[in-house]
Formats: sequence, C-alpha cells, structure tokens
Amino acid sequence: MTPDKTETEKLISPASIGHFGIRTTPDKFEAMVNWHLNFFGGRAVLRNKHAAFIAWDDEHHRMVIVSDPSHEQIKNRATAATVYHIAFTLNSLADLATSYEQKKARGILPHWPVNHGMSTSMYYSDPDGNEFEMQVNNFDTSEEALAFMATPEYLENPIGVDLDIDEWLKRVRSGEDEATLKKRPVIGQRLSRYENTICFKKPAATTA
Repeated sequence: MTPDKTETEKLISPASIGHFGIRTTPDKFEAMVNWHLNFFGGRAVLRNKHAAFIAWDDEHHRMVIVSDPSHEQIKNRATAATVYHIAFTLNSLADLATSYEQKKARGILPHWPVNHGMSTSMYYSDPDGNEFEMQVNNFDTSEEALAFMATPEYLENPIGVDLDIDEWLKRVRSGEDEATLKKRPVIGQRLSRYENTICFKKPAATTA
C-alpha cells in the first residue's frame, strides 16, 4: 500500500517565534505594560488605552497587551489548564546576573531561581500572575543537553536544584568559571515543581 502523503511529507515548521499576546483587565493594564517594559528592556512602539505593542529588538513587535473589560483574572493558576510559562534565553550567567540586578532595582524579583541541569533559570510573575523565565543554557550544544536529559540523574530529578541567589551572584561576580557554576549539584530525587505537589510521577517499578 502506498503511504498516505500526510504520513511522509515534511511538515512546515515556523522559522522563528514572532510575538505573543496577553489579554488583561482594564484595572491591571497600566501595571502590566510597565512591568513588561521593565522586564524585557522593551519599548512601546504603539500604546493607547486599549493596547500596547512592545518590541525589544529589530522585530516590529514581540508582544501585545490588550485591555479587555470582558475578561476575568484566572482565580487559581496552580490548577488552571493554560500556558504556564514562556522562557527567554540570555547568552551568559553574567548577563543573567545583570538581568537579575536590573529587574531587582525596578522592584521585579524572581520567585524561583533554579538550576534545571540543562539551563540555569529565574522565574518571574507579572501583575496578572503570568510566569516568565529568563534562562541560560548550561551546555554548548542541544545534543549535550539532550544527553543529560537521558541520564538516570535527570530521571530522578527532572525539576532542578534551587539557587541561593546571593551566593550564586557572588560566585558569578567573582569571575568563577561559568562551566563550573552551570554544573548542577546532585541532590537525589525531586519530582515536584516549587508550586505543585506532584509534577512528574515516578515510573512504576517493573519486574522481569
């Protein structure tokens, strides 16, 4: 039997991520816009009482925030079926440290700094509770990261090891080798994210 075309053809994938959009309520609109301008180091390319288009590079806009009076805030994000975070990559731990310091000076603090193993990350929540991650890749190539994710260590702890920011910041600023700083400590089993009871279930034991 001849294979169906849908089984053999190469599907078109995006060349890049263009932008993302957020709806908020009118009472949160100004706080949301200002937070995201500070978080991304962005500029408002278009801003009125209904919407703000924000860019931080050569793209015409990377995000849009819409003030929508017909919408309601999510009551419990820990149990909501929704996009729960979006991650953005920086080039180095030094950049992540500077990003942390700049955001802190503007009243924006991470609620979860963590070394996942394949990345070192800081998670932030905007005024609506949407979660954004600033990360640095811990490996030079995707192949190395995937190899780490196939190890027994990662199976035992797919969540990560929390960072003490003050200690981490001192080590980064001391000039310590980034490869050493990126290596994740081994702490044993961890199966839950910071806000969840269970995020991953351990595979059931099997017998031969």
